[in-house]
Amino acid sequence: MLGGGGIRGLAHVGAVLALEDRDIEVVRVAGASAGAIVGAFVVAGVPASEVAGRFAALDFRSFALADIVGRLSSKRAIGGIVDRISKDHIDPLSWIREVLAEADIETFGDLRMAHDDGTPEGAYRLVVRCLDVVQRRVVRLPWDYPRYGLDPDEQSVAEAVRASMSIPFVYDPVPIGDAEDGSAGLLVDGGLTSGFPVSIFDRRDGEAPRWPTFGIHLLSRAQPQRELPSDAATARMVIEALLDASDLLEPLTAEDERRTVRIDVSEIGALEVDVGEGRDVVTIGQRAMEAFLDDWDDDAAP
Repeated sequence: MLGGGGIRGLAHVGAVLALEDRDIEVVRVAGASAGAIVGAFVVAGVPASEVAGRFAALDFRSFALADIVGRLSSKRAIGGIVDRISKDHIDPLSWIREVLAEADIETFGDLRMAHDDGTPEGAYRLVVRCLDVVQRRVVRLPWDYPRYGLDPDEQSVAEAVRASMSIPFVYDPVPIGDAEDGSAGLLVDGGLTSGFPVSIFDRRDGEAPRWPTFGIHLLSRAQPQRELPSDAATARMVIEALLDASDLLEPLTAEDERRTVRIDVSEIGALEVDVGEGRDVVTIGQRAMEAFLDDWDDDAAP
């Protein structure tokens, strides 16, 4: 399970690199926000080293400001100015879709499990977590597409991932469903909710698991006491608190604790777009996973 965390989510790339270095196959991934992006690429068959390279070449500032630039460009008074100074902004959906297309992945039907157990929960290699702010519920795609009258196999993986990273006020929310039949919803960042259900792939039939499940827990920084902020600063603080809180959730059982990889990214803010030199988030994640695997006991795995 890969959670959110904004740019801190690059630690997930490092964790997957460590798995790849030890020839450990990633069979399924559940992810939210940044974790959904990394997870989608990994289950699509993109090598972890290539995923790391793609992120290294990405201009995070342009990536993060894409929707904001789009909204400003539509304003007649300032649209021309914005367009002139932001010609190179990157559309997240197009970027995700391009990477997946190179791996011949378009819809969730392309990510069906080799051994489908006949249930929606056992059918797909990727589960993307979102929050529906209209229906007021956590949404797990592709499992929950039928709630909106949609066939899971026909839905775009890139669009689901893009919905999961829709941080309010930064990225536009993603509509889903049909207003006429009452199924319409609006999806935002899945990392704003309970972002750490490491048990999501646990078997419910009492049988032993086919493979172990690991959860990635990104440790957040403690926040200093602040003066009462302005309205704009308050909005930012709300979003940061929600993103941080999703990663602060603790494993619920001793078994969950045993399969949890804790990665200290406490010096990096969830909404930072430039982590700067000397703070290699990928390497932090890689080293944390390596240390976890050194202590991992297959015989004690749940």
